[in-house]
Amino acid sequence: MGSTPQAQFAQNEADSADNDTVRHENPNEYRESGNPAQLETWLMDRMVENIDESAVQLEDGNYDRAGRYVGDEYDAYLDQYLDVAGQTEGEDHAELFEAIREDQSQITDAAQRYQELRDEYERARDAGDEARARELARELDSVATTATETGTQLRDQYDELEESTDANLSESERSIETVTEDIRSSQETIRGEQFVATGLSVDADREEISFLEPLTGTGRLRTAEGEPVGNRPIELEIGNGSVRTETDADGAFEFEYRPVEEPLTTEELEIEYAPANESIYLGSTTSVPVSISQTDPSVTDLETPAAVTYNDTAAVSGTLVVDDVPVDNASLAVTFGGERIETTETTNGSFDVDVTVPAGVPAGEREFGVRLEHEDRALAATPVTNQVTVRETDSELSVTATRTAADGRMVDVNGTLETGGGEGVAGEAVRVDVDGTTVETVSTDENGAFGLTATLPTGSEDVEVVATYDGSESNVASATARTTTGSTAVARLWGRLPMWARIGIGIGVLATLCAVVWWRRFRPAGPADTAARERSTSDDGAAPSVADRSRVEIARSLLEHGRECLADGRPEQAVEMGYAAVRHALSGRETASSALTHWEFYRNWQRGRDAASVDGEDDSALLRTVIERYEQTTFGVADVSREEAEVVLESATRLCEMGSSPSTESTRTGGDA
Repeated sequence: MGSTPQAQFAQNEADSADNDTVRHENPNEYRESGNPAQLETWLMDRMVENIDESAVQLEDGNYDRAGRYVGDEYDAYLDQYLDVAGQTEGEDHAELFEAIREDQSQITDAAQRYQELRDEYERARDAGDEARARELARELDSVATTATETGTQLRDQYDELEESTDANLSESERSIETVTEDIRSSQETIRGEQFVATGLSVDADREEISFLEPLTGTGRLRTAEGEPVGNRPIELEIGNGSVRTETDADGAFEFEYRPVEEPLTTEELEIEYAPANESIYLGSTTSVPVSISQTDPSVTDLETPAAVTYNDTAAVSGTLVVDDVPVDNASLAVTFGGERIETTETTNGSFDVDVTVPAGVPAGEREFGVRLEHEDRALAATPVTNQVTVRETDSELSVTATRTAADGRMVDVNGTLETGGGEGVAGEAVRVDVDGTTVETVSTDENGAFGLTATLPTGSEDVEVVATYDGSESNVASATARTTTGSTAVARLWGRLPMWARIGIGIGVLATLCAVVWWRRFRPAGPADTAARERSTSDDGAAPSVADRSRVEIARSLLEHGRECLADGRPEQAVEMGYAAVRHALSGRETASSALTHWEFYRNWQRGRDAASVDGEDDSALLRTVIERYEQTTFGVADVSREEAEVVLESATRLCEMGSSPSTESTRTGGDA
């Protein structure tokens, strides 16, 4: 049961409380009947309410609650909305609701992380640990950037949702703006305590660049007050790469940058001074205009194995250069049979990586090599390969089939695909046929195992189950395994017995059971029997059944959740929890069906009971109070107040206490035709 079990039902018609045709439908199964547009609106309203509550809780610093409001309950509403939105003619806002959920979760996590780090920072600062305080201050700077950027994006999404729906998220927007402004203000104070702001300027020697004609230039690094950041090594992050250089006494420096993975569409490169964590300086950025020409690299000394088999470890090495200039920090894809199976990176042009040979490369002569990871970049992909012999590996396929259902129609099929040496083959497709018909094609797990459950034809006995692995597109040999499943062994033996034998065995079993019952009833009771009866019997002499205990436990859990909802300011959900608790506590075997509407449940309860009271109050009045408020919450337009929700929870609690009493069992099983 989800957080709002009864709220996840839509009522087809509610013209009258006495209409016996009223039914609830689970939105997951909601199709043509009823009013999908109305249900869609209801689900959107619930998600907007959760967004609002999450933002308010975030502003109050209740991070766990803020996260829960856009957690499982929100996801359940969104899943139902996805089902229903496809049936309506209105605009589908599922992607926007999903984006809001993700960003609201992210800003909640960032705000909580910022608070935790700030507390730690203040402790380190107060203790005089300057190195640790500065390290934490820099981490806080990163988290603050994430929070403020996410907050800006989230407010834009609020605006988009408001423009396309009737939602009003002004309160959420104000809360998020308050949170991000608090973080921004706090971080400005911390920056002032720990860091010195800097300014970066760069003059490039050329605008048209390539790997062989790198970006070269000069620059200067100063503080915000104009003082040079001099005589120190610095790192510059340029585009998708970086360079290291050193400033002189005036803060001046020179640099050279060879583009490797920059897109050919790049029109300017951002250059950022990236100080070390322990530095007292803040980073700063500038940019220069560029146009990039593509260059073809080459791979020298490519080394690959001459021959491989499945699951071998293959070493791949070589050097990536452009006109004998080593290419550093380039991402390379290792390819086998035309497919990428691994990624590595060059260091001063060199690469050396071990890869595992997969089963999916067919046996025979195949290409094994490397290429640059991306297309249309400063360096062309330029694949380079060697010919490698892929040898076929023997395989062994096993399969078992076990009947599980009482009627013998369900069968569990399990098996393994292994090499001849007993090594599991992962990620390969195995086709399963039952009685000549393909049931399913399943994939083996990391151990080579597979399994499924199939339904057999009615009255089937001996049925052949065949598992087939087609290795024509792999380097593991094809294999087939078969087994036979009939009726269970006991059933097959029983079926072979003549009728007189079956009758004789049946009479013998019945006589044995009768003797056991007589002996247990009339034998003298021992101390252990007396103690057991005392333990299992309540004070009034009735022993609650397992079903009773289960209903009571569920009802108590729902009531507790309802009180939590009320404490969190969600009276509607509190009412829904109270109603759900009553349904569980008061439902007997005949009334437990969830297909009954709330009023059908009420009338069914009335027919199957005698007049009773709870503390002098008619229990039917209590039940009617719960149901009326539930109907108002689920299908009405007016909001439910906190006071009304409290009345529902109090009434539900008293009804559930009555429902847990063994003496009421006779009234609960009054029956519904």
